[in-house]
Amino acid sequence: MPQRIKIWKHWENGHCFSAISFSYDTELFQKFSIMREAVWNHRHKFWKIPYSESFLSEFISIHREKVEADLDILLIPLKTEVLRRNYSKKTLKSYFLYNRAFLRSIEKKPYAVTESDLKIYLDRILYERNLASNSLRSALQSFKFYYNIVIGRRFLTSYSTPKRESRIPESLTRKEVTRIIESLSNPKHKLLLKLCYGSGLRVGELVKLKGDDLDWEKKSIRIRQGKGKKDRFSLLPNSCKKDLADSLERQGRSSWIFRGQIPGRNLSIRSAENIFTAAKKKAGITKDVSIHDLRHAFAIHLLESGTSIKMIQRLLGHVSVKTTEIYARIVDPMVSKIKSPLDDL
Repeated sequence: MPQRIKIWKHWENGHCFSAISFSYDTELFQKFSIMREAVWNHRHKFWKIPYSESFLSEFISIHREKVEADLDILLIPLKTEVLRRNYSKKTLKSYFLYNRAFLRSIEKKPYAVTESDLKIYLDRILYERNLASNSLRSALQSFKFYYNIVIGRRFLTSYSTPKRESRIPESLTRKEVTRIIESLSNPKHKLLLKLCYGSGLRVGELVKLKGDDLDWEKKSIRIRQGKGKKDRFSLLPNSCKKDLADSLERQGRSSWIFRGQIPGRNLSIRSAENIFTAAKKKAGITKDVSIHDLRHAFAIHLLESGTSIKMIQRLLGHVSVKTTEIYARIVDPMVSKIKSPLDDL
């Protein structure tokens, strides 16, 4: 039976350490004895070193199935590989949560998992939870990344990838957008929704805007590290300029445009979503829409005004024009010109 190496977090005087214990192993003991930061706890028989995820990532990757620890520690090599590839925080969170939920469900350690375990779990959540295809695709991608790339197995290579649903976004009319915005009395909240719609921003991009991102002469907004960690430019609406200038005059030209309650922090995504939800309710809009649908409305209304699909693609920051073309299914001028056969009866 392979030697067990136990790892856990150990706190002393407000400082976090990695506690590592194992049956006597000459090679491993010598490794820790020459580490400058490692301290041997004679009373409880474990090595103590300052907590470092980079150290634990390498250590777990080397000793693999020998390691016993909480899942948050065992999954550190997954976090390391995601960071090395410079994937987004959203991707990191998704990969981590899907893999942790799976391992908790089957009550196994990562290196003991079989391909059959993964297939049974994916099929179970497919039937029992009735997940949307995008959620199942995310789970599948999370498992493939961890087990095939991080651990080095060949799992799920033949598991069918669910087909994406082709849904048309809920469409807000110009009048509905106006009602939502005008329902707010708070100038800051009103500016938030005006800018979201007028520039076609994702809510995560919106709350992270700073005064330095505004180009007054070119009438543009620089979105820094948007989806896919890409910079792009979008429109700076004329109707927002005065409110933006007044706000930055009070807060400072380099400050967050939308400050949060915590000093030095920007407004949270959740707070922005709540502002929209309250405005929608006050405006009497019953459609199932979120703040993200203001971005959809931006694209739809530009298309209705004759803006080219390629230009809208650039403004929205879509990698592929196919993503943008979904709006063409909402705004199809040919449909309105076709006469129903019922009208000829």
